[in-house]
Amino acid sequence: MLLQVITSILIMGGNAFVCSFPRHRKSYTAIQYLLTRHNHHRQQHCHVLRSPTHHYQSQANFIRINDHLQQHARSHYTHTTTRLRGMKTNNAYNDASTSTSTTDATTINNNTHDQRIEQDCAREKRRERLHHQLSERGINATTLSNAAHRAVTTTEGFDPQFGKSAIKAYRSYIDPKPSKLESILRENVDVSSNRYARQIDFLSKKHRSREAEWVRHIDTSTHRRTFPLLLVLDNLRSAANVGSIYRSAEACGCTMVVTTGITPHPYGNGAEKLAKSALGAERMVGTRHFTTTMGALEYLRECWPGLCLVGMETTERSRVYTEFAYPGPIVLEDGEVESTTTEISTGEDFSGGDYDDSSSSSSSSSSRGVALFLGNEVSGVDTEIMPLLDEVVEIPMFGKKNSLNVAACAPVVMYEILRQWGVSSS
Repeated sequence: MLLQVITSILIMGGNAFVCSFPRHRKSYTAIQYLLTRHNHHRQQHCHVLRSPTHHYQSQANFIRINDHLQQHARSHYTHTTTRLRGMKTNNAYNDASTSTSTTDATTINNNTHDQRIEQDCAREKRRERLHHQLSERGINATTLSNAAHRAVTTTEGFDPQFGKSAIKAYRSYIDPKPSKLESILRENVDVSSNRYARQIDFLSKKHRSREAEWVRHIDTSTHRRTFPLLLVLDNLRSAANVGSIYRSAEACGCTMVVTTGITPHPYGNGAEKLAKSALGAERMVGTRHFTTTMGALEYLRECWPGLCLVGMETTERSRVYTEFAYPGPIVLEDGEVESTTTEISTGEDFSGGDYDDSSSSSSSSSSRGVALFLGNEVSGVDTEIMPLLDEVVEIPMFGKKNSLNVAACAPVVMYEILRQWGVSSS
């Protein structure tokens, strides 16, 4: 019986046993276990092994186990093969990734190197063009370059010949910040270098002017003298002109500036643009706005009866502004002109909005003075208003143009009025 079992193993499972032995030690152990169990049954149950049925059942069980072992060997072989292929694929992918990464890094390094070369070339070109523009303006570009270098490499500070602002402008163009580099590179180098050269020239001159002790650039006075001189702006359209007139009015000691119609004023439309040319003077001069010029004229006739209303316009009946005697304030015994001294402080709102009618009528209604009417830049003073004025004057013109800019006319006539009144700078 044992010979039959061994023969069956060798015939039916020998190949599986031999093939599985090197790789599947578990399968080999299972066969040994079956042989050992078979010998054990033979020794104790010989009469059962002689039974044809038991022999058939033992052989069938062995065949089933052998089939299972062969199937397990095939699945293990398939799994091992697939795993080896996967490992080869992963190794190939890793090798390819490493090669790609190395290539990309090399490309990036090459691009970065090329960009640095381009930036250096662009920087040298900007420097060359800027130095050329500075030389044309009489600025020693080499000295400025050395001053900019010392400002960042030493503790000497900024060169007093150029000042901080000019040196910073030079550096910002030659070595701009990353946020501004792209915009500078897009712009034409001749255009940008010309603009920066003009800026550096202006900032250098501004610095030297501020450093000069004999030049005054700061409003140091805390008081201003005022005279019975008023301005009426009849529907002026330019906020820049109005701001310039406010500055001239403050300089000439005007008591008030009256605006009418569409004229920009400090407390209405165009206040921001007006302030750019007025530079704070609009806060030091009294002001009042009327919807119509006729309303302003009636206000002056009622509250300032002593004023002479003078219009500035080129007409057939106009007189040259120097030929008219402007009625003015009383001259005191010591020769000083009667005026009002007002305390002011920089940045403080002197007018406080509309002019105070009660204070004006009580202090100036009996005083003689002048209210100067200035008209629109194109149409001039309203033709309905001119017949109601006391006098119309003009500035003589020796060119082809008929008139001057309104902001240029105002100070010319105002200083003539003060000259006739005998006002001195002391």
